[in-house]
Amino acid sequence: MSQDDVLKPHSVTHLSLTPGTPGQVRLVYWAFLLGLLVPGLNVIAAALAWRARNTGDHLTRSHAANQISIFWHSMVYVLIGLVLTYFLFGVLLIMASIIWYMLRNVRGLQALAANRPAENPQSWLF
Repeated sequence: MSQDDVLKPHSVTHLSLTPGTPGQVRLVYWAFLLGLLVPGLNVIAAALAWRARNTGDHLTRSHAANQISIFWHSMVYVLIGLVLTYFLFGVLLIMASIIWYMLRNVRGLQALAANRPAENPQSWLF
């Protein structure tokens, strides 16, 4: 093992479909972000997070809980925004929910890169 292997963990860029691994958590976060452009990818990513919610260590379980929470909270925000589009206020709420969604996923990726559990996975805010 070289000194570079010690300084740079392999899991930093590794993506995986194996439930309960940091690579799978990272894959779900990236799929959530890419899901803003690819319809249906968010649902598949949420299913992967749901499948991994009880596997792995505390770190991966907290991120899986965060990902499931992000998915459901964003669905509620968008549905409320759709109902309120009649009053034109809903468009602003949908745009705000997209920004919230991106920020929550980026914060999750940052916490995972730092080997920290997700902060406030059940929070409706940031």
